Amino acid sequence: MKSLPVLIRREFWEHRSAFVVLPAVITFFFLAMMSLVFMVAIADIVDMGIDLDDRINIDMSILLDHHERPVVEQQFSSGNQMAFMLSRLANMSELRRKEIVNHGLQTLSVPLVIVLWGVIFFYLLTCLHGERRDRSILFWKSMPVSDAMIVISKLVSGLLVVPLVYLLGIAVLQLSALILLTLASLDTEISAIETVWGSADIVSNWYSYLSAILFYSLWSLPFFAWLLVVSAFARSLPLAWALGVPFALAVCERIFTDQTVVADWMRSHVIPLGFLTSDHSSFSSLVSRLFSLQMLSAVIVGAGLVLVGIWFRGKAEEI
Repeated sequence: MKSLPVLIRREFWEHRSAFVVLPAVITFFFLAMMSLVFMVAIADIVDMGIDLDDRINIDMSILLDHHERPVVEQQFSSGNQMAFMLSRLANMSELRRKEIVNHGLQTLSVPLVIVLWGVIFFYLLTCLHGERRDRSILFWKSMPVSDAMIVISKLVSGLLVVPLVYLLGIAVLQLSALILLTLASLDTEISAIETVWGSADIVSNWYSYLSAILFYSLWSLPFFAWLLVVSAFARSLPLAWALGVPFALAVCERIFTDQTVVADWMRSHVIPLGFLTSDHSSFSSLVSRLFSLQMLSAVIVGAGLVLVGIWFRGKAEEI
């Protein structure tokens, strides 16, 4: 196991663009977009030739009661649309305010999470195939490192270490959003500590992300291990093998048994869409699923496929 950290660093050296550069670029892009939106929102829009007097009178009568109007009209008079949003947030109940703030923070993580899934998919699908194609497998087979450790290092890198890098990007975006909202409240009577920071369960969001990653790594282990198996034995078109074989199994099951048990099981362990809702992504829900028969079957099948991948890697030669 002492060689595992070195092998993980090797994966980062070889896949630096996908593991480090890509999340950094995405984070910087969305950070720049947030900053641009913030500057536009707090700008004096009256200078842009837009007359808001009529709109304020109508909107205030519909949306706000007499307690809110003075504060919001003052904020609109300075063109601070961000402060207007914060004033609405401050006048909500604490439960509703937390729901909105944390939903916004979770939304910021969506682009990075989607990209992360794609990175993991193509990394595991090509990592063993690539070393056979460029013949670097000859060098690594000459090193005193077992095939099992090589396969495990790639699985750990893709499922556990890389998501931590993407979590760093998510944390930067979420903290930046909170800081921008705090800056928007500086010239107002709104308390950023109470309205923004007090409503943001920032650490809880990160903890939920890590819990979901650990759960997903086990729940979808058969899928990820299958990608490694394909990467270890396919001589060409690994994507076609990875998608074609499960599809063929599903079709054969439907033709010969008129059932979809295997197909449904495979589908549920690729992307557990049911757990993306707030009711099923909670920590208690994940824990209950962690000790279910579905999880046990996933771990057993996944471990078996990992062993198959190790065996194929031991027999592999350059392409």
